[in-house]
Amino acid sequence: MTDDPYGIDPVEPAPVDQRDDQAVLEGAGDFTSGEGLVAFAGMVVVAAWIIFGVLANTYWVAWLALVPAIAAVLLPRLDRANVERFHPLPLLMKVLGYAIALVGLLTIIEDVRFAGSQLDEIFEIIGALVTYAGFVMAFFGARQIEV
Repeated sequence: MTDDPYGIDPVEPAPVDQRDDQAVLEGAGDFTSGEGLVAFAGMVVVAAWIIFGVLANTYWVAWLALVPAIAAVLLPRLDRANVERFHPLPLLMKVLGYAIALVGLLTIIEDVRFAGSQLDEIFEIIGALVTYAGFVMAFFGARQIEV
């Protein structure tokens, strides 16, 4: 009989040395690494541009943020040997991640500065927040990449 009035036995966690971290990460996909996070951040920025800029015509992402975001999406999908002839892919993804984050920081500062004349509709605010999330993900992904 247990001490719990509901009859549920508490499950003790496995000791750290018996956990299989590789099995946990096996199904996680491409977005667990820093490079994958930068690529996902690029997808978020491009998707925000398509949804909130092109389709809804409310919040436009600057082209200066779109160029490294599109490159971060496409670069890992190209033939790795061809990419690595120029520079190592992790280095390129780190640079692209920091470029997206830097342009994002400037975009956020500009949006805050001119907040009275823009960001007055809810759909526009949602578009801005989604884009900001992409900028932050790019920064954290770039920090995780070991070169």
